[in-house]
Amino acid sequence: MPPTSVTIRVPATSANLGPGFDALGIALAITGDVTLTWSDRAARFPESRADQFTLAAAKSVYQAAGMPAPAGLQARYRGDIPVGRGLGASSVLRVGAIAGVNELLGRPFDSEQMLRLATEMEGHADNAAPALLGGFQVCVRTGEDVYHVAVPLPGELQTVVLVPDLDMPTNESRRLLPVTLERKDCVHNIGRAALLVAGLATGRLDVLDVATQDLLHQPARAKLFPEMYAVFDAARSAGALCAYLSGGGSSIMAFATGDGERIGDAMLSRLRAAGRDGRVILTHPSPHGARVIETK
Repeated sequence: MPPTSVTIRVPATSANLGPGFDALGIALAITGDVTLTWSDRAARFPESRADQFTLAAAKSVYQAAGMPAPAGLQARYRGDIPVGRGLGASSVLRVGAIAGVNELLGRPFDSEQMLRLATEMEGHADNAAPALLGGFQVCVRTGEDVYHVAVPLPGELQTVVLVPDLDMPTNESRRLLPVTLERKDCVHNIGRAALLVAGLATGRLDVLDVATQDLLHQPARAKLFPEMYAVFDAARSAGALCAYLSGGGSSIMAFATGDGERIGDAMLSRLRAAGRDGRVILTHPSPHGARVIETK
């Protein structure tokens, strides 16, 4: 008998890593749980927006499988991944829905098919790939296909996340991005994205500060978050290897190999000096993507 309930644990993610716009993403050891249950009896419409979002995604997966969603399908999200803060909250819900429905249906989709579904829902794979597969992922979308390669990370790498009390929905911040770039700016980002992947893959952590510099999206998004570059400076001054805007923001991510508390305190102090507040999360990259933690 197929299960009537499944819970999927999905990692938060950090995308772009500076210059790798829509192409680079990393899974973090911060997770949320998506639970799907079904019965033949009609279910009440969920009250929370996260549950509504997850339920809609789950119904889309049933449609992709060529099956009607059960009348009693329910979705529930539990976790404290901040929403609208550039930590892949929408990917967590969508990937959780995809993996959950796949389990309820007896696994008709393989991982590549699930990634294509998640990418189609998200519009890009930089959050979807690490949320589903874990680790550090380099992603390219061509039509319906998603090409992705997992890049090994140094074991000592730590992440310090500053989560400001500033909502920066991705769709809104994307409207600020330039339509065209000068050739020198394209060369700047291409070189640094390549250097970033090479540096992380080979353990050359000394190049990360240069490698995370960006001219495509961070300058535009700084219009919504003017203190951003000052927080970058504070992180580096306190010992961080680099700092960048996570996804569309507003979270700021710093890589480090130690002194995480000092780096977090410095970032938060600089943010508060500018009249904003927030919180710090000390974590690390995670090799784990979405996984089943319970079925009934």
